[in-house]
Amino acid sequence: MVSVIAGCSGGGDSGGESGSASGENGGGDKLPVRYLLPGSAPQGLEAAVQAINEKLEADGLNLTYEPTYIAWDVWDQKTNLMMSTGEEFELIAIMHDTKGPTVLAGSGGIIPIDDLLDQYGSELKASMPDWIWESSKINGKITYVPNFWADTAYNDGMFTIRTDLLEANGLQAPTSPEELLDAAETLQKNWPQDNKNVYIKMLEEPAYFLHTTYDTYPFTVADNMIYIDQQGNVKSWFETEEFKKDVQFMNEAYQRGLIMSDLLTTPSEVINQEELVGRYLYRPGDVGVSDTIRQSFPEAKLDIYYLAEQPKFRSYAIRNSNGISATSPHPEAGVQFLNWVYSSQENMDLVQSGVKDVHWKDTGKNTKDYLAKNENGSPAYELPYWLLGHVEMNRYPTNTDPARLERRTSISDDAVNSITIGFTFDPTNVASQYANCIAELKTSVYPVMHGVVKYEDAYDKMLAAMKSAGLNEVVAEYKRQFDEWRAGQS
Repeated sequence: MVSVIAGCSGGGDSGGESGSASGENGGGDKLPVRYLLPGSAPQGLEAAVQAINEKLEADGLNLTYEPTYIAWDVWDQKTNLMMSTGEEFELIAIMHDTKGPTVLAGSGGIIPIDDLLDQYGSELKASMPDWIWESSKINGKITYVPNFWADTAYNDGMFTIRTDLLEANGLQAPTSPEELLDAAETLQKNWPQDNKNVYIKMLEEPAYFLHTTYDTYPFTVADNMIYIDQQGNVKSWFETEEFKKDVQFMNEAYQRGLIMSDLLTTPSEVINQEELVGRYLYRPGDVGVSDTIRQSFPEAKLDIYYLAEQPKFRSYAIRNSNGISATSPHPEAGVQFLNWVYSSQENMDLVQSGVKDVHWKDTGKNTKDYLAKNENGSPAYELPYWLLGHVEMNRYPTNTDPARLERRTSISDDAVNSITIGFTFDPTNVASQYANCIAELKTSVYPVMHGVVKYEDAYDKMLAAMKSAGLNEVVAEYKRQFDEWRAGQS
């Protein structure tokens, strides 16, 4: 899923050939930090890697940074092969919504790092709150380095809408599901372009923005199929009243022409391109105004809204992380490198943005301008914060909306954490059922979830298909593990 915030990536390169770079300071007795990253190597990689290695040497670290980029379309295949054949590397980027850390740990691809953190990662560990590290445990051990690039309390339960269009149509911010549908219909009817085929941006996840209006809020939906309330009750998400309410809302939106009629067959890149140029009635989550949107809508203003006043809620902790490879002969090198990155703003800037005043310009706290760009206008060098970042250290373009910049670079002190944070489900015991359920989601659940078919017409068939795939077994195994984990916590 390609999206600005709801999916794992939040943008970035979508493919290309594998590429790598080694710093000129490598060799000798220095330990390599071979870092597997998805996508295409940026044009300015060599200069950035050289500067990173010069800074590592100046800071007295016996390390050589060697990033290797692997094209998206062969990422799983190639990384699986590298791990299975024992090819040496130190770090691997983990996107939790594709192949998560539990799967990698279960197959022996990444290792627990508690001892390594204690010995080599004091500043890394101190840079993030305890609850984030708790979320990175598998079987009681920290097994991956969380990429705490945004506080999820600022992503759950809201939606983004064009405030300039609300104002132009004399509309107030919607405060109920019904008002949101009415507002979307008005925006579509009066869309300020000849092409008025513009729709709600749909994500392959529950409609969290509706959940704040439910009496049972807050609650958590895990893996798009398991419901957990704050009292610790676990059950099938599809057999809840909340799921039914989500579907009925989406079906009403579909019947009113607010959801693309051929949503299920339209290529994702087409849908995402519509979003990139600002053509959506509203979008779940928190997104900003990009330069691409400003080209089409120079006066565009976006803001986030909640349908009901509720405490901020973290239904999950993170969606991205970095793992220490089991194939590395010196796994401490990966932790030492990350400890160095997180130890200062200067180091984070260098790894994320490249050489200051060459690749980028410092324009203030948490902001930057790009100086070196490719022929397509993208930065000559950038390591996206969703691959390696920190909520309080990341930089965003200077023209980022101030309110959004504050959300993106702050940690909420008053948010309520889901009861599930700190628990990691291990699907090993129900591996085939879990895989079958994940596959069945797209076939049977998404048409219902997105309102394309009526709840009453398709629900029974959908549920039967999920149960045939192994839903009951997956929910039961989740409940067993979760109850055991909670007992151990108390």
